[in-house]
This record gives sequence, C-alpha cells and structure tokens, in this order.
Amino acid sequence: MRLPASLPSCLSLVLLGALLAPPPALARPLTPEREPPLSARARGLPATLSLLPQNVEFPATPVQPEPREEAPAAEKTEPPAKTVRTSPHLAADAPVTPGAWMMYGSFSLVPLGGVYGASRLGEERLWVTAAETVAGSMVGALPAGLLFLQSAESGGRWAELDVAAFSVGLVLTPPIAALGTWGLGELAFDGSQDRGRAFLGALGGAAAGTLLGVVVHGLLEEVVDNRSTLGWFRKYIALGFIGSGATVGYQWAGGGPRTRPR
Repeated sequence: MRLPASLPSCLSLVLLGALLAPPPALARPLTPEREPPLSARARGLPATLSLLPQNVEFPATPVQPEPREEAPAAEKTEPPAKTVRTSPHLAADAPVTPGAWMMYGSFSLVPLGGVYGASRLGEERLWVTAAETVAGSMVGALPAGLLFLQSAESGGRWAELDVAAFSVGLVLTPPIAALGTWGLGELAFDGSQDRGRAFLGALGGAAAGTLLGVVVHGLLEEVVDNRSTLGWFRKYIALGFIGSGATVGYQWAGGGPRTRPR
C-alpha cells in the first residue's frame, strides 16, 4: 500500500504545532497587572498609585518607639515628708498654748476647793481633810491607772485591751479610794459620828469624783495640741477629783468628827 505524497507534509506541520503550543499550566488568560490611569482617577486614587503592581505585598516596616526623655534632676520634685501625728488634728510637736495653761490651772483648783468645802461641812480641820484627800488619791491611783492606759499614739482609737482595762479601773477605783479616805479618817484622826454612813458617803463621793476625773482628763487632753504633753498633770488633776470627792462624801455622810477629848 502506498501513502499519498502530501501525508509527510501534514505530519510535519502537526509536530511543529505541538512544539510551538504553550503548556497547559501556562495557558491562562492574561490579567492586567496595572490599572489604567483613567479608571484609577475615576475611583479617586492618584494616577501614580495605579502604575504600581496591584497584587504585590510589601514587607511591613517595623516601627521603633521613641525613647522617653527623662526629666532633669532639677525638675524632679520629691514627695513631702510625712509628719508623725498622734491624731488627725493633733500635731506631735505643737507647743502648749496660754489658753490650755489657763484651763489646766482652773481645773486644778477644783480639788482644792473640795478640800476646803469638806472641812466646812463637818467642822473638821483643813489639814485633816487635805490628808484624807491625799490618802484617797494615792490609794485610788493603783486601780485608777487603768483608766488612763490608752497611749497617746493611738490617736483616740480604743482597742479591746483599752476598753477592758478602763472598765476594770472604773469599777475598782471608787471603793479602793473610799477605803483609803475612810481608813485614814477613822484610824489616824478622830473618826466620824457614823462609820457606816461615812463609808457609804466616801464611796459615793469617790464614784462621782472618778466620773468627773475621767471627763476632765479627756477634756484637757483635747485642749492641747499634743496628747503626750502634760500627761502627768492631767492624771494628777483626775486623781485630785477622786480623792476630794471621797473626802467630801465622807465628811458629809459621817456627820463630822466625833467629839474630841479636851
């Protein structure tokens, strides 16, 4: 069988076309990589931006934080130093004012007036009533120290121990102070006309003096600008109230001294 003469020419064209045809992976429609300037301007973009490739990702530029400028040493302000205060309104180093001295002096005269009044009630000698007042104050000072156990640095705040000590002192001070005044008057001096009533009077006077002494102590503590100043003075004034109260009650309820032998 003999092939036609044009068949070799056809086969050659087929092979040449197969060689010149692009591979299937590259046979994709061409997409425009740049947007025409007119369409970019219609979208509101600059014409120069449309000339850049559309699908190209640019690496992000790291942003360095700006270093903070430190303030010079001259401009730095130090916080104010904290002052030690015993209370929100009481300074620790404030001097005692003349008005505070006047109040302290005025309240210190009240126990002296009680001593004089007790001597007039029972027609007793003044130095005797003074000795009875001192005896009641000194004996009553033992439990009365619990009334002033609260420290000045507490600033007026009461702890459980302060409340317990104050309660014990408030209960024990009147009978012990009354016993001191009554015992000295009955044993060392002429005694009273009615010993039982005299002791009850001394007990009632010591109780009243204890309450007044606590109130006066707290008041004098507030009139000064420093709680730790004149603390001993306040305690002596309060003890004077206790002793003079016991003496007044003793002389008033006891009816005065018994008839002294001539």
